Amino acid sequence: MSAPARLRIAVVGAGRMGMVHGHLLQIHPETELVAFVDRDTGLAAHLASQGLRAKLYPSLEEAYAETAPDALFVCTPTHTHLPVVRAALVRPVHLFVEKPVATTLADAEAILALATQAGVMHAAGYVYGHLPVVAAARELLAAGVLGEVLRFNAHAYVSEVFGEKRGWFFQKELAGGGVVANMASHLLFILGWYFGPIRRVVASTRSHASAVEDSAQVLLTFASGVTGLLDTSWSVPGTQMLDYGLTVDGRGGTLVLGRDRILLHLLAPAAGYEAGWNEIHASALPADTAFDVSPHIGGEAFYRQLTTFVRACQTRTQPFSSLTEALNTQRMIDGIYASAASGQPVDAA
Repeated sequence: MSAPARLRIAVVGAGRMGMVHGHLLQIHPETELVAFVDRDTGLAAHLASQGLRAKLYPSLEEAYAETAPDALFVCTPTHTHLPVVRAALVRPVHLFVEKPVATTLADAEAILALATQAGVMHAAGYVYGHLPVVAAARELLAAGVLGEVLRFNAHAYVSEVFGEKRGWFFQKELAGGGVVANMASHLLFILGWYFGPIRRVVASTRSHASAVEDSAQVLLTFASGVTGLLDTSWSVPGTQMLDYGLTVDGRGGTLVLGRDRILLHLLAPAAGYEAGWNEIHASALPADTAFDVSPHIGGEAFYRQLTTFVRACQTRTQPFSSLTEALNTQRMIDGIYASAASGQPVDAA
């Protein structure tokens, strides 16, 4: 039996994330990078200097006419995602949309509706959900190792903003928000994947250097009954890459998720683990990554994210990181901003 044909993929947006995905698509054994699309055709020389060989087209129409891609990666500024998706789906291409999916809940709902109507496979770029240690923690919770889950405490910190910032990334109408939409959303996605649909949000935010929020404190209540706190800031010194953590308490023990390990404290033996403290290091988890483009930021997750998308397209089965799951994340983001603005709890279901 012959191997499936490589998935032909075009990237819209030749900025930083477009180039990251372009490099992955160019070397992944099951994908072929066939085009970049960006109105700024002057970027062609820069792409070539970075070893990216695909031709740069000024429009989707021209890229479609010459390359006939099977799938599209949307890596443009957030406020453009909806019009790009609308233009893209004149052809039934599978969709990968970088996070956050949109600047508003209404736009995220519209993007999902367009993808659903087109009958294509779709995914969102919440890459940390693809880390093996994050997946292993979810499997433990789903297996009931803690018994009934009661509450959690989470954080997401990075060293990004310590003075005035300019550019589209720091304008809410263009980027969708600040640290919540663009950094903490990675952890919000994981929380939704673990605990299900969001029900209620209470939040406060603070802006001290930029025109968007630079920190936030959030109380989240999920429809499953799980409640917990999230603290986030992109103004924490000494955290050049995203520092995230999650502690989950259940009736049978506690699970602590970090970047490189899971600590599990059980009141009684469960799921093959002893009572007391157990450690599961990321290095002990099965290795199914052919290459790691950036080890210091968990680059294996980018490989796994792409492989998950390819498998979804091959099997016509939506991945766990679909736009449907990302809509739950968008509801949390929207609820956080609404609650912070009103000073009141927000029902986000």
